[in-house]
Amino acid sequence: MQRKMHFRSRVPLASLLILLWWMLPNLVSAQDSNQAGKDKPGAQEPSKSPETEDAAPASPIGTSWADSYFHQIGTSGLLAGHRQGIGWGSLYIPAAGVTGFVDRFEGTNTTPGTTFTATVIQATLVYDHKIGNGRLALQYAPSMAIAEGRVVSNFSNQNSNFDFLIYSRPRWNVRFSDQFSYYYTQQSFGFPYFDANPETSRTLTNNFLDGPHRWLSNNAYLSVGHALSARSSISFSPNYTYSESGGSGSVTRGVSYSGTANWSYRTSERQTVGLLYTGQLIRETTPVAPVGQSGTTSDTVFHTIAGTTERQLTATLIAHGSLGITTSALPNKQRQWYAYGTFGMVKQLGRSSSAALNYSRGDSLSSGLISNQYSDRVDLTFQNQLIKRLDWGGGGGYLRQVQSGGFSGWYALANVHFLLAPRAGLFATFDFSHKNQSGSANNLFNGNRDIFSFGIRWEPGRVPK
Repeated sequence: MQRKMHFRSRVPLASLLILLWWMLPNLVSAQDSNQAGKDKPGAQEPSKSPETEDAAPASPIGTSWADSYFHQIGTSGLLAGHRQGIGWGSLYIPAAGVTGFVDRFEGTNTTPGTTFTATVIQATLVYDHKIGNGRLALQYAPSMAIAEGRVVSNFSNQNSNFDFLIYSRPRWNVRFSDQFSYYYTQQSFGFPYFDANPETSRTLTNNFLDGPHRWLSNNAYLSVGHALSARSSISFSPNYTYSESGGSGSVTRGVSYSGTANWSYRTSERQTVGLLYTGQLIRETTPVAPVGQSGTTSDTVFHTIAGTTERQLTATLIAHGSLGITTSALPNKQRQWYAYGTFGMVKQLGRSSSAALNYSRGDSLSSGLISNQYSDRVDLTFQNQLIKRLDWGGGGGYLRQVQSGGFSGWYALANVHFLLAPRAGLFATFDFSHKNQSGSANNLFNGNRDIFSFGIRWEPGRVPK
């Protein structure tokens, strides 16, 4: 039943993709011929070579409507338009690593403490191919743990990203994206919890919450963008998210159906302003006793309207944010109103350091917490390159449910990376993180956790130039 429901939910989205693929070339060619001589978006930098044209936007301000740049899986870095690492044509391996892993969990009165040690093997596989004016990229990042000479079956994690730039013209952009994660044991290890890229001024947050059971999450969206003029643009993005967590017949599920409409206006080379509206239905299904019976289902509808802005304050500082209001209709027909806001900032500190801050409010179905309530999350990171071969960093983050008395969690971390062999792209790594989780939530731990990891990582694309 579960797989059939998941498949049926994707049928309308697939049909819409086929319809848009067939219709848009005719619509765009007709519009471009009618609007010859009118305002058009500025051309990209002439100095950009074809080899690197997909590696970074021409300008960090005013390019978000196009949504045409693909991110490396699990990070804020952009997927280069040319092969990195080793491979064969469009298929290549850009990174791999072996890590020693020590996980020490301090439980509560109801959850016993444990210590787990293992060797974790990770790799990334990429297929990146241009199709006419479009582009297709499939990224797969599996990991496997070995303890006491055996493969740990409940630790082998699977992550994948599928991005398809269906159609791209100066005035039109259509893209489909799907992100899938499956953890045999819900344990957030492998990707940075918060990653920032000062070159593109973009940030990305990953899951840091942990639980005792398996975790599955899939997020898919379609983005259609249109440039109204050289300064203004609109975009529409339907989104579908499915998550589940649990084991032994006790599974909690969460489904989100949402859509966002966004209007953006570029007031100057350094600033854009805009207006967005988001409608969202979150359906949460929780298990009931006895095991095997159907769970209880509750729906919550959210409507959000907000103003947005993005501004390059200095040559090395970019900030973006939104401010508005959200209303939610609860299952008991009660309506709640609260402020809505997001904020992000990336700062390049000289040539060797950077800092970033990000705050967001929204659902947590892709972040480890299945709930029909919104959550606040804030993350901070600092990275410093002491010498050409050595860099270190630190940071922390906090997540809490909007309603009082809900679940909350926080983390603090530090890392050191040393470039062992520049020509080979080998790095020695050491990472430490401390977490705390508390409150009532299905399939999540309560207590403290310390994670130590050290190992070797091969990633030639990260070698400083």
